[in-house]
Amino acid sequence: MNAMRWLCVVLVIFVPVAGGGGLLGLTALDWSKDGRYILFVDGGDVWVGLAPEGRDARRMTDGAATDWARFGPGDWFVYVTFSDAGYIVWKAGLDGAAAPLVRQSDLPSPIDLIARPTVAPDGQRIAFVGHAGGQCDLYLWNIETSTLQQLTRTPGPVDTPDFSPDGKSLTFVGLWQIGASLSWDVYVLDLDGDRLEILTQDPFFDWCPRFSPDGEWIAFESNLRGPSDIHVLRRDGRERTAFTFDEWRDAFPTWKPTGDEIGYGSLRPRGWIILSSRTS
Repeated sequence: MNAMRWLCVVLVIFVPVAGGGGLLGLTALDWSKDGRYILFVDGGDVWVGLAPEGRDARRMTDGAATDWARFGPGDWFVYVTFSDAGYIVWKAGLDGAAAPLVRQSDLPSPIDLIARPTVAPDGQRIAFVGHAGGQCDLYLWNIETSTLQQLTRTPGPVDTPDFSPDGKSLTFVGLWQIGASLSWDVYVLDLDGDRLEILTQDPFFDWCPRFSPDGEWIAFESNLRGPSDIHVLRRDGRERTAFTFDEWRDAFPTWKPTGDEIGYGSLRPRGWIILSSRTS
């Protein structure tokens, strides 16, 4: 993707709920790697519908009380739950069958909380947010070897990790004190060399960054101008552009695998709707 021109021709993706409104509690959104499905979390459960408009959405969990889910490289996805047995990251297929992938009790280090699991492109690693000893950091779980690696030792909370297409980097947000500013900013962590870069150093709320399929761009939510819009910038932090510009909160960006569309949620008076706009 040598250049990206922002043409906001919007396709409305409306998933009705009881009462005729929008989604009542959207907290996550993802586009399957084969481009066929849209996954979203609403009201604590995971749903999967046909891309891009989410038609024929099926509830994949029942009472999961989760707020996050992400597709793996195949026809499966992950989500996390909490019960008396502790936190569990589940691997679930599109047929609804689910099995534990990571149990809190399996981890070699004491982790008090597991959140925001995301799957590496090779399907063999899970990055997640973990709380341990009062500290919030990013961790990497190797599924094949059952080994845990702590990726950050941060001065503040971290959240919403996402792998680069080559699996060598993670983008995420951190709430760290940078000079006089304390705000959620977008970072990129090099998993090979531990290099950490800050891409948005400002006093605004930046959230849920997502790598483009070619790894050259990152889309994220930002309230730079007041209402939250979807913004995009290059992997090195240059060429920041507002992808959406409206009066609503636009959040949870997700790229179509071909890179020519970005899906996102938009909070309207009657609830969340899911939209898709072309990038060129």
